[in-house]
Amino acid sequence: MCGIVGFNWNDQNLLARMMDSIHHRGPDESGTFTDDAISLGHQRLKIIDLESGRQPIYNEDESVVVIFNGEIYNHRVLRADLEKRGHRFYTNTDTEVIVHAYEEYGIECVHQFNGMFAFAVYDSNKKMFFLARDRVGVKPLYYHFDQGRLIFASEIKAILQDHTISREVEPRAFKDYFAFRYVPSELTLFKGIKKIQPGYLLTLKDEMLEIKQYWDIFENTTDFSEDYYIESLYSKLFDAVQSRLISDVPLGVYLSGGLDSASIVAMMSKKINEIKTFSVGFEGSTDSELPYAKMISEQFNTDHHEFIVEERHLSLLPKMVWHLDEPIGDPAILPTLFISEKAKKYVTVVLAGEGGDEVFAGYDNQRIMDQMRKFDPRIKILKRIINQAKKLLPIESNWYRLLNVVSAYSPEQQYFELNSLFNNEEFIKLGINSRDPKISAYFPRMQMELLNSFQYYGFKTWLSHDFCMKADKMTMAYGIEERAPFLDYQLVNFGFSLPKQFKINQGHGKFILKKTMESELPKSIIYRKKHGYNAPMDVWFKGILKDSLESLLDEKQHKLYDSKYVSQLLYKFQHTGNNYSMNFFNAQKLLSVYLFEIWYKIFIEDRDYKKMAP
Repeated sequence: MCGIVGFNWNDQNLLARMMDSIHHRGPDESGTFTDDAISLGHQRLKIIDLESGRQPIYNEDESVVVIFNGEIYNHRVLRADLEKRGHRFYTNTDTEVIVHAYEEYGIECVHQFNGMFAFAVYDSNKKMFFLARDRVGVKPLYYHFDQGRLIFASEIKAILQDHTISREVEPRAFKDYFAFRYVPSELTLFKGIKKIQPGYLLTLKDEMLEIKQYWDIFENTTDFSEDYYIESLYSKLFDAVQSRLISDVPLGVYLSGGLDSASIVAMMSKKINEIKTFSVGFEGSTDSELPYAKMISEQFNTDHHEFIVEERHLSLLPKMVWHLDEPIGDPAILPTLFISEKAKKYVTVVLAGEGGDEVFAGYDNQRIMDQMRKFDPRIKILKRIINQAKKLLPIESNWYRLLNVVSAYSPEQQYFELNSLFNNEEFIKLGINSRDPKISAYFPRMQMELLNSFQYYGFKTWLSHDFCMKADKMTMAYGIEERAPFLDYQLVNFGFSLPKQFKINQGHGKFILKKTMESELPKSIIYRKKHGYNAPMDVWFKGILKDSLESLLDEKQHKLYDSKYVSQLLYKFQHTGNNYSMNFFNAQKLLSVYLFEIWYKIFIEDRDYKKMAP
């Protein structure tokens, strides 16, 4: 795991500033390549081939150079094939495989790689830049392009070291953030700075920029027996976990106590005798997952470590936002940052369970939508009554959200309303033009069974733009590499080949994964209700964050939204009961506004995040 930066001109001072800004991503080693027309920089976190893996890496005649962030899990197989084809290697790294695969296949080499990656190749013969990001979006890659000048980096803060780029809010991205709590598109909150999307590549030649999609999710439903799917999943999951154990440094597991991370521990135990596991809980929580994580630890005799997030650790929020580059209104981000700081004392690589719910339909909202399909005809008849009933309810209430869902004009719109942050009426109260999230862009363009289309939406929105960014940025803040076996693209393809009954069955999600793991895990783990990181946001916004948010709203100078509605929402929040479920959505709204204001001060007003603790 590393950090990469570069641009298509020569400026060694800018290159040094960019590399320094992401030193945390690769604190072990740095390397550069420059000539009259190019500057490339790399910050390395040593994982594989500790002695000879320094980047940039070159081909035999040094006409092709690469800088790389991530892991290519099938690099040994690719290396053997490339050596048979006459390519000569001088390191044992997966990075060098990219160079020779590019020589052999050109930009189509991306189809050869199974892994998480963001890389840049410069071909001096063709005078061409080639950048690519992995299929699912585990690794980030940002760029700015203007009048033939391209600058790119693993994190936005590095691009901002180019002081010719103005720090302005992108209006479309701002609206999307208030609709989703993150920005689910190629845009970022910074005007002029974009993401290379998951499964996309970028080329620059003769000042002509071209962006091309090389991979997407397709439905390919098969029809086999339950035993066939169980055997296939067991094999694929085992292979995905084992391939992610390649490391020359210590590794462990983020163990939540849920099915996904427990399954990873079970598969790891077949290869590693002593596994280090790490779990996090919250101070004063009455609904903790720690006992379940401990149960798994005891079953597999892991070297287990538990950590507790206390209210005082909210002082980490500005640091969290700085590392994120963009605010993400997800309460699970703070515990990920916290546990990463603690785990770094023991390991450099961790495996984690991101992706299991997306691949195998494990979310409550997916099951809710599946059940709603049965009632669609009756709901259509009642929509006029429903719309009248909405007028009697507070627009921020859960009941209003529910009626928004059932009265939406399409299943896709229903699903968006179910998962949205601020609704359309709240947008009006905020003084923002009504929402226009163009949700059709996040659903498949091809025909898919409805459950698959909801899963596709998850991959294109919260998975790559929230969860993957949370995992990457929070672990890399402390120089840790996170690997997610469930996001192996072969497992993703397998998930989209399953008939619906092997995902949601009798109202329960992840059916085939649960059946597969019955031979490995106790049923009390497999069949318990999905939990997740239930951060006590309701306590925080009735405590320390209340005054902090009020101060931020009082201080704000921008006019991107009217803070009166947020103040009203915060006031009402103080007078609600201690019901986490009832307060959850409004707490998310408050958290998203709070983090946006911190982000605005750090990145737009150029404040020092170290002086901004609540």
